[in-house]
Amino acid sequence: MQNTGETYQDGIEPRKYTAESRFKFACHKGMECYTHCCSDLNITLTPYDIIRMKNRLGLTCDQFLAIYTKPEMLVRTRLPVVTLKMLDDDKKSCPFITPEGCAIYEDRPLSCRYYPLGMAAFREQEIQPTGEDFYFMVRESHCLGFQTDKEWTVREWRKDQGVEIYDEINQGWMEFMLRKKSFGFQAELSEESRKMFFMVSSNVDTLRRFIFESSFLDKYDVEKDLLEQIRTDEVVRLRFGFDWLQSALFGADKVKLKEHVLNAHKEQAQKAMKAAKTRC
Repeated sequence: MQNTGETYQDGIEPRKYTAESRFKFACHKGMECYTHCCSDLNITLTPYDIIRMKNRLGLTCDQFLAIYTKPEMLVRTRLPVVTLKMLDDDKKSCPFITPEGCAIYEDRPLSCRYYPLGMAAFREQEIQPTGEDFYFMVRESHCLGFQTDKEWTVREWRKDQGVEIYDEINQGWMEFMLRKKSFGFQAELSEESRKMFFMVSSNVDTLRRFIFESSFLDKYDVEKDLLEQIRTDEVVRLRFGFDWLQSALFGADKVKLKEHVLNAHKEQAQKAMKAAKTRC
């Protein structure tokens, strides 16, 4: 698809793309517009983005978050996320851009990998529990990448840009946001619950301390083999964190409470019912 010169509101083409939709695009050093798309951005970092980027830079989660990100609240879901902090220069440049290109290209964020595509679920207004993956095309006047004969399907582009592993690992994060939005205001989270979500989403170091240095393992039944993986593998820890959130906040049957904790909850519920009957 050649750039026809049409303009679209917010740079979004009013068309849904599926995995088999075709488009023409190329981007490489030597193009006049090379790196022009790497400034004045609002990039929400996914949980796996943070893991890849902080490890690439040799930083802890706390260090990475403090130096390179800023917190934001998604309006529709009321869930906290982090966005990449742009430099305080005239262009509001990405902190990782150089004249040669991206300094962390192999570990660049998911949004950069998808460009010029976007996944609808990553646009707040498009978060909906349909079970259908669809995409949109971002067209910007400075981008010459559409004026090329290199043709892709969306599926081919995703594979070439290495987004599949990101989507797979971030699945629990997306499922949580979709479930939160599907429940609407009926699932309004407490401040404490939002803090739990933010911890799991952005800081696997803090999550590790929470699991192993709090009373967590006194309450939840976690198999020994899985526990060792959680201790040493950040991706396993992240996935477990979202299983736990769905269980703790939405009642999913993924991370189970220990028997004595369940019994204590039942006793409390029975006492509350008796007290209510007495008042009546």
